[in-house]
Amino acid sequence: MATAFAGPLSRFYGREPAAAARLRPGVEAWRGDLHAAVNDKVKAQLQWDEGADVEFVTDLGDAGWMALRLFAFYAERTDVDWPDSTPPLLELDNAWRAAVETKFEKSRYGQLLPCSVWLPGDFPLTLRAPMPDGATAEIGSLGVLVDQLRWLNQRTFEADAEAIASWRVLPAPPACPLLDGARRGYAALWAAAEFALRRQVPLLVREV
Repeated sequence: MATAFAGPLSRFYGREPAAAARLRPGVEAWRGDLHAAVNDKVKAQLQWDEGADVEFVTDLGDAGWMALRLFAFYAERTDVDWPDSTPPLLELDNAWRAAVETKFEKSRYGQLLPCSVWLPGDFPLTLRAPMPDGATAEIGSLGVLVDQLRWLNQRTFEADAEAIASWRVLPAPPACPLLDGARRGYAALWAAAEFALRRQVPLLVREV
């Protein structure tokens, strides 16, 4: 199962308010290190309130996160047949595995496919870096992710806001049909991304 979290990183890692407050200086120091690794234009955008009392949490179902990314990946391809169902691991899909090796170059969904963390800002690059807990993640731009999710909907689902919201209750069990899983994953991630963009806070997806 994958969970999307939108909110300050100290709340993500600390969960409880007191723990989040203790972790805040460490997260601020981590952000300082991240600033040192990017150019001034991106640095100026990587700002958010780590003390904000806001968060949004939603799950994407057992297979929704994998299905969404695989669906977006195949939506760009006309040279291969689409899989009918979601594999237990994306790495079991040969075409996906080959694209990972090229870092999804030239993909319209270059922030959706490889990333699991998106920070406030509107920049095209992604950055592979350690997170505050030491785990390495591909980090992207929240603004660009939202644009890519809109583009995916326009080119494939063509769904309105009411339809998308209804998908959040769709089941997405292991090995579910790819389209069903992708709809569940899209609806959940879209809700979290909208919240994160509105509140200007980070967005993370974690598989558990």
